[in-house]
Amino acid sequence: MAIAAKPASRFTGERLGISLVFFLAGLWYASWVGRLSVIGDVFDFSSSGLGAFLACLTAGSLVGLSVAPMLIRRFSIRNLLFYLPLALAIGLLLMGLSISTFVEPVLAYVVLLGSGIIFGTLDVAMNVYGGGVERRQGHSILPSLHGFFSLGTLLGAGAATATISLQWPSLWHFSVISLIIAALAVWSTTLVADETPTPAPTPVTEESWPSNAASGRYTRYTLLLLGLMVAGLSFTEGAANDWLAVATNTGHGFSHSLGALVFTLFVAAMTLGRFTGGQIVDRLGSVRALLLMGGIGLFGVALFIAGDSAWSIGMGALFWGLGSSLGFPVGMSIAASHSKHLGPRAVSIVSGFGYGAMLSGPPLIGLLGDHIGILLALWLPALVMLGSLLLTPIVGKPARREAKKVIPAAEPGP
Repeated sequence: MAIAAKPASRFTGERLGISLVFFLAGLWYASWVGRLSVIGDVFDFSSSGLGAFLACLTAGSLVGLSVAPMLIRRFSIRNLLFYLPLALAIGLLLMGLSISTFVEPVLAYVVLLGSGIIFGTLDVAMNVYGGGVERRQGHSILPSLHGFFSLGTLLGAGAATATISLQWPSLWHFSVISLIIAALAVWSTTLVADETPTPAPTPVTEESWPSNAASGRYTRYTLLLLGLMVAGLSFTEGAANDWLAVATNTGHGFSHSLGALVFTLFVAAMTLGRFTGGQIVDRLGSVRALLLMGGIGLFGVALFIAGDSAWSIGMGALFWGLGSSLGFPVGMSIAASHSKHLGPRAVSIVSGFGYGAMLSGPPLIGLLGDHIGILLALWLPALVMLGSLLLTPIVGKPARREAKKVIPAAEPGP
């Protein structure tokens, strides 16, 4: 069934519509992540058990990223932007039932796997559409669109904090969020219009690597280093998304509500960093901006792990979020800045590194946490981030010479 489009200004309606989609995606993600410590208690998950639970999202998202190009070619992209959020809302309701009513972990595993497929597909669809709006408007809007995703995660984390403090069951909380997501999906679909989608990113294969003749200085070696840098920064961001609330509760011994609040502080700092990131990069350049923010992030990780009070843990989460905010988007811009011909291919390859690290990192931390404790396991993201920062001057130099400005571009949707 086709969704009828409402005539609207393409410079206002389309941008508002796709911004709403990014926002509701972030709202969905943070709503259940903010309750991870509660979910772990209800199902009596160990750290590795919670890591296996998160692996369902990883597996599902990778499937979604793989099938998204086919679905975009087969169906109207505007219909996907309507039906996929509705499917996420239904999945959130089922997740609430599995936690509050049935107390059935198997159902929760299946729901998260299916939701991961939907989320991965939606991530590609909304970025493809957002890129089309950006081209039509003639200036960069993708950084602000991903800022709306972060804004959604901020409000979702805040709602999780409030509902846990009020001792709402997960089903009540998720029911309200599902209604909001459905309403936003309906609203956004009246604003966006059908378009012929641009080709989706290709998977990382030997054939997809650029040849030396086509890329000049941008060799396979340089592209690999850039991918590793982005993977490390994305790994650190993904670790915080999934483990901050849990580590506050099980590692530091604070309440579930404080864990949700700490996660909210992290997301707030991420949101601030992404909305102001373009100005920071314009002023300092991509390399110095990444080094500065990365240093702040390392300090935040250390403060969170070593902190012994609610205040120090909260400040650590703030610095961690601020320091992690620009890694993926600026890495994408470095890839795209080398050549207008090579840029899209480079972005698609490097983004694969980022997606893989962000989605696979949290389950790995869970497995490690079972052996050495979750707080000690969180030193792994710090070490990975340090390695990424050591690569930054190497992979950033060509981009700094070829372009005066590097503006943060798209990131995963996580």
